[in-house]
Amino acid sequence: MLKQIGLAVGAILASAGGALAQTPSNACASAPQVGPGTYAGTTASATNDGQTSCGNSNSSRDVWLKYVASNNVELVVETCGLAGWDTVLSLHSGCPGSQGNTLACNDDSCSLQSRVSRSLISGETVYIRIGGFGSANGAFSVTVREEEPPPPPTLGPDVIVGELLGWGRYSAIGGITSFAIGTESCNVGDAPIQWIANTNEHPVIAQNLYRIKDGVFTHVGMSWVKHGFSSVNGTTCGPCTQPPGGSSQLGVGCSDPYGSGLNGSQGGLGPRSQVNATTGVFQYPPTAPGVTNELSRRLQVNTADITPAQNVGAIYLSESQYVTRDDALWNNALNNASYRRTTIASATATPAYSGPTVRRKTAIEGWRDIDPTVTLVPVEYDDGGILVRFWVGAKVINNGDGTWTYVYAVHNLNSDRSGQRFTLPRNPGVVISQNTFHAPFSHSGEPYSNAAWAYTEGGNSIEWSTQTFAQNANANAIRWGTAYTFTIRANTGPETGTASLGLFKPGTPTSLAVQLPVPAGIPCGPDFNGDGFLDFFDLDAFVECFEGVACPPGRDADYNGDGFIDFFDADAFVEDFEAGC
Repeated sequence: MLKQIGLAVGAILASAGGALAQTPSNACASAPQVGPGTYAGTTASATNDGQTSCGNSNSSRDVWLKYVASNNVELVVETCGLAGWDTVLSLHSGCPGSQGNTLACNDDSCSLQSRVSRSLISGETVYIRIGGFGSANGAFSVTVREEEPPPPPTLGPDVIVGELLGWGRYSAIGGITSFAIGTESCNVGDAPIQWIANTNEHPVIAQNLYRIKDGVFTHVGMSWVKHGFSSVNGTTCGPCTQPPGGSSQLGVGCSDPYGSGLNGSQGGLGPRSQVNATTGVFQYPPTAPGVTNELSRRLQVNTADITPAQNVGAIYLSESQYVTRDDALWNNALNNASYRRTTIASATATPAYSGPTVRRKTAIEGWRDIDPTVTLVPVEYDDGGILVRFWVGAKVINNGDGTWTYVYAVHNLNSDRSGQRFTLPRNPGVVISQNTFHAPFSHSGEPYSNAAWAYTEGGNSIEWSTQTFAQNANANAIRWGTAYTFTIRANTGPETGTASLGLFKPGTPTSLAVQLPVPAGIPCGPDFNGDGFLDFFDLDAFVECFEGVACPPGRDADYNGDGFIDFFDADAFVEDFEAGC
């Protein structure tokens, strides 16, 4: 028995000694395979054999170990308390190590030392890189251990705008003023969000300004998108679970601030047109025209829209929206925008906040929050398993002179297919005396047109539209992160009717229906063609219908409603026509 115990102890000691004896290799391709244990080494005499996605260590001296999972495990690797210099740890799926094959990366998880982790399946191979921040190097020990893998996420990664931070004002040129809005994001999901610099696996950040004036909601300015590059994993949102990827991920419950200086840095801004907000996929690096002045790429606003003398009583709402692929694929993109009430003291002042950040709500929802008479309807469709949303808002203003102003705003939250037309029903007797259209302007070399939408009135409809996708792929469609406003003045008060939003890019569905307040019809039987006028054309329309040629939509020749089409219908129609409406 004593001999057996001695052999067992010897085996354990031999195993431990073997672990300590394994020396990390200078080259990834010759990295020794290791299991759980602690391994000593040094990078002082090593050369660089790889890059990673965090910690400014792409040119640092590095050494390597290889690990093959024998079961489904959570692999944890750390240098915490085991090195006297600034280490950077990363896990890679192959050699040579690169940003593209980085599975996890961490710089300063524990003071200046590092800890990374990754859930692995049985048989999966990873390469462990031990490097330094910048030129840091030296002797170290690194611990490799296995833990039970965490349960799979149920919510997934879910980025929101936790806080809208301070504004920055830059310049006014040619009647346009440029700004930037600081933002702080939060991960309210249960899985880390990728935040990898110099790839397309990080969020992009859009900034917007809206105005509510005389009851009308308009989108008065927008920026290009800021490309994220690193996360500090802070605690603004609450307790933060440090992610395995360190600064290349936003951990569960963690926050990350980008001040207005970063969000206004022109070199870090890319075109919105290269972002698919439905899938969260975007081109990286972005291609864009060069910066020409202090306005380029930043949040641009017509100075007249923020001059107090021209906007008496106006309310402003700042908004930011994050878009990123892993969030979108988990169907978590519908809460990615937040707004904050804002004041602008003068045309040359830096905007200031007059209320708290309203998390997970768009500015158009703020319109309804401020004005409860606003009707606001989410209009959604499924695009390959991803839920896509427009917001459609409406407000009716009684002008007190026998007319009513109808205000409609359409906000595209995350539809890559965009909006091409907005159609209202035109009821009998409705006369439109005025119409307007407003859209934010694309700028700084974005390819999209800024042409106003065409307005048309038909016998049964009122419609605004831009060119179709087939006519012009860069037409002025309602793109993601923008809101377009339409108004009419009508001679009747409201009733509920079915409006239609036509989509721009090909696909299914082609249009979306929405119930909104619309001008009510005036019953007028002899206005047989429903064009709002009583004239010869109504006589002609009735005769054609009576003779069985064709009837206007919703009409038939049984004018008196007795179930028969005969002389009595013609007599009743002529009598009403002569009496007028």
